[in-house]
Amino acid sequence: MKMNSIYIDCIKNFINLNDLLNTFKNNFKDIYGDYPNIEQQKSWETSINFLKIALNHNELHDLIVAFEYRLPFSNERIDLMIFGKAKDEKPMIILFELKGWKKAESCYYNYIVDSDIGKTIHPEYQVKNYVGKIKFSHSESENFNIIPSIVMYNANREDIEIEFSNDITVFYNNTEELTHFIRSNLPSTVDIETVERFINGEYKQSKKLFGAIRQHYVQIQQQSYLTLAEDGWGLSSEQIALVEEILRDFKEKDEKIVYLVQGAPGSGKTLVAIHLLLSSLNKKHQTILAYRNNRLINSIRNIFDSIERGLSNPIKFYSMGPRANFKGVAEKNFNGPVLDLVIFDEAQRMTKENIKYAMQRGKITVFFYDEGQILNIEEEGNTQNFVNEANNQGKKIKERFLRGFYRTQGGEQYQKFVENLLENPNNISEDGINTWQHNYDFRVCSTIDELFSLLEERRDRQYKVALIAAFTESPGDLKNTRSIKNLRIGYPLYSNLDIYNRLQKKVFWLMDPINDYVPFWVHGESNNLEKCASIYGCQGFETDYAGIIWGRDFIYRDNKWQLGNNCEDNIGNPSLKVLINKAKNGDQEAERYAYQLLINRYRIFLTRGIKGSYIFCEDQETADFFIKIYDEFVA
Repeated sequence: MKMNSIYIDCIKNFINLNDLLNTFKNNFKDIYGDYPNIEQQKSWETSINFLKIALNHNELHDLIVAFEYRLPFSNERIDLMIFGKAKDEKPMIILFELKGWKKAESCYYNYIVDSDIGKTIHPEYQVKNYVGKIKFSHSESENFNIIPSIVMYNANREDIEIEFSNDITVFYNNTEELTHFIRSNLPSTVDIETVERFINGEYKQSKKLFGAIRQHYVQIQQQSYLTLAEDGWGLSSEQIALVEEILRDFKEKDEKIVYLVQGAPGSGKTLVAIHLLLSSLNKKHQTILAYRNNRLINSIRNIFDSIERGLSNPIKFYSMGPRANFKGVAEKNFNGPVLDLVIFDEAQRMTKENIKYAMQRGKITVFFYDEGQILNIEEEGNTQNFVNEANNQGKKIKERFLRGFYRTQGGEQYQKFVENLLENPNNISEDGINTWQHNYDFRVCSTIDELFSLLEERRDRQYKVALIAAFTESPGDLKNTRSIKNLRIGYPLYSNLDIYNRLQKKVFWLMDPINDYVPFWVHGESNNLEKCASIYGCQGFETDYAGIIWGRDFIYRDNKWQLGNNCEDNIGNPSLKVLINKAKNGDQEAERYAYQLLINRYRIFLTRGIKGSYIFCEDQETADFFIKIYDEFVA
């Protein structure tokens, strides 16, 4: 029988097993495909020594422990669970988050703390997240009660300066308190067969999830729309019609259907996807919404979990990449159920292989995509590839288009201006200019100080602002957030560009999908103007006013757009940086790909701002072109 936990046994065997660390390592390798890193092994070593003392009591010896349990249909692992029965004889689990911190203090947001190992998720957030996911999406959830707890086995109480709710029990380096707690809550044992049923349980959305969605439907919907679309949260008639058609097909038609839903930037694809998820769950259909973008998915999950922990579980990754030991919904060897409805957002980022497996995951599959937002050469989510695969699998195809432009207040006319600017810059028509310029604030800044002044003025008037920048000048550094490789606006830059040498500010890249991106986009930290998002960090997000740093990768020369230099985008195979270098050496195919990918990037940049876009160009000749465009058609 396959186990989703690296160690399951009675406590008496756990405390008497001498070679526990090797057992943990080998079982981890069997389940997750690779040996644990050194940090994980050190953490196990110290926690095992602590737990052997705490659990060495006659009344606990027959209770069952499980370590590193992976939640069904997830890559999240629970450190420790102890199984037994409560006083009413119902099976009970005490779920533990184990922390080896020696000190910690509160950070900017209540779900992030600053510990001696760096900024990380608040442990209370973690345990409540686990409990919620079991409650809402575990096939055995009805058969167990769960108590969430936290053990700080290396710390004294006074060294952990973070707040916990009254319903969370926290233990420090006192084994006696922990022993007493377990004895009090688990007075009797449970049989191993019951434990194995839980450990091998499957992902199944429960009545509790459907009830919670129904209870919080409007609240989740409103919070999602206020975060992802600042100007209201009601769907348009065409968006509502699409949602109703899909749900009606599921109810009335006994056939496998693939929906291909296209929409330009600002047409509301992500918001419709969220609405469809909520509507389907509200009707008790087994439904998930899947993404590749870890920055966007973490932000949307945060919105759902801010209402009630565990509500985010229907939001999944469709691709985790070849190195991940957990497979996404649209990857080979994915281990998960076939669902009623599976929704894929940002599906233009899929490979052909992703498309193939994605169409096997649900009775009805829905793909929201925009070919004009493809960011890398291996992204193959275009209509032809979707149609080919649907035909191969014998599925009915329904193509639908979201034709409205709901993000930018400039509407369709501003969208046409953006397309002309990027595709045909020498023939920008004045048609419709007077329509959008009175509704949309488009400006070109001659200095970086002017850009900051405009954004600060809007911020002071209670609008949401954000800096977004071309992936140039600095490559980023995940290990050191204050590294020169992370400095994007300021002096000195990694690339040696010196146009910011008099600027008093320093603006760094966003790096961490949870610790950086969620506060930036969801909680308004973008208003601080201390960090900026790359193209990968702004796709799917929006703000009232966007400050756009136009880089030296896409420049205006000889009356046309040309490939520039200083591209630091190494993502993809081949990456944009590699394509540009090949193009400089005469590779015409590489030049064609790079040119289109840059147009896609800047189209996304120019449509992030709901009320306005402010541009600063790092290349002077490109800046001169923009100033001319602004003077002739906008001002």
